[in-house]
Amino acid sequence: MNRIITDHEIQITEYKLNAPERMRAVVLSDFHNNDPGPVLDIVRKGLKPDVILIPGDVVLGYYPEEGSLVVENSSNIVPFLKGCCDIAPVFMSLGNHECLLCDADIEILKSTGITLLDNEWVKYGSLTIGGLTSGHVISYRSFRNSLDNAETYPSRCRPRKVSQLLTDNKWLDDFEKETGYKILLSHHPEYWCVREPYLMSRKFDLVLSGHAHGGQWRIFGHGVLAPGQGFFPKYTSGMHKGPYGRMIISRGLANPYKIFPRWGNPCELIYLEMGPDNN
Repeated sequence: MNRIITDHEIQITEYKLNAPERMRAVVLSDFHNNDPGPVLDIVRKGLKPDVILIPGDVVLGYYPEEGSLVVENSSNIVPFLKGCCDIAPVFMSLGNHECLLCDADIEILKSTGITLLDNEWVKYGSLTIGGLTSGHVISYRSFRNSLDNAETYPSRCRPRKVSQLLTDNKWLDDFEKETGYKILLSHHPEYWCVREPYLMSRKFDLVLSGHAHGGQWRIFGHGVLAPGQGFFPKYTSGMHKGPYGRMIISRGLANPYKIFPRWGNPCELIYLEMGPDNN
C-alpha cells in the first residue's frame, strides 16, 4: 500500500489486490456536491483507471425549494458524473445523502452515463459489481410511498431512528452465488460487522465503503466520531480483512459538516491495482 499526497490536498491511497484480471480502479466516495475539478484532474491525468467505483453520497442532502429537484439544484453533481464517465465506465450505489431523491432525480443521475446499482448487480469483464442501497434510502422511500399526497420531498414524520433504517438485503443471497470477482459498493462501513446485513460473513471478494469521513478528526491514526458507530469508531478508513474477503473504506472527498472541519484527516481518493500476481 503506497500513500501519495497530491497538490490538491487529496491523499491517494493505493491498494494492490489479487484478482483474476489485471485492472485499475478508482474509488470516489462522499463527493457531496463539491468542486469536481481537482478530483477529475487527478483521475484523468495521473491515474487513468479502467473503471470508476462510487459507493454513494455524491449528493449533499437537503430539502430543495418547492417545485425544484435536488439534483438540479446541486450544480456540481452532473458535471462530476459526466466527467467521470468521460474517463472510464462508472458504477455507483446509493448512500444516505441520496435518501431524498425522487424518480426524476434518479433519472438525471442515470442520464449522465453511469450505471446506477440500486440493490442489484452487473457483470463487467471478470468483475461482478453490486450496489447495496443505504437503509436511509429504503426507509425514506417507504415513508414517501405511505403518504397519500403528491409531495415530492415529504418532510413531516420522517423516520429517524437508526434501528428502523434497514437495508433490503435479500438480493445479496443471489449475488453471493454469482461467479467472478465480486465487488459490493456499500456506503456504510458499519454494515461490515457492526449491524445488519453483516457483510463480513458473506462470500464477497471486496466491499467498498465511505460514509465515516475518516472519523472527522483523526488522532494517532484513529477517527474520533462516525455516524452509525459513535465515538472512537473502529471502521473509518483503511482495509479490513474478513474470513472470505475484505472491506476498504474511503475517508471521502469532501466535508459536508462545515461547522466541524476535518482535522488530521485529509480527503482521500482510493486507487486499486488488481491482478493475478498481487498478494
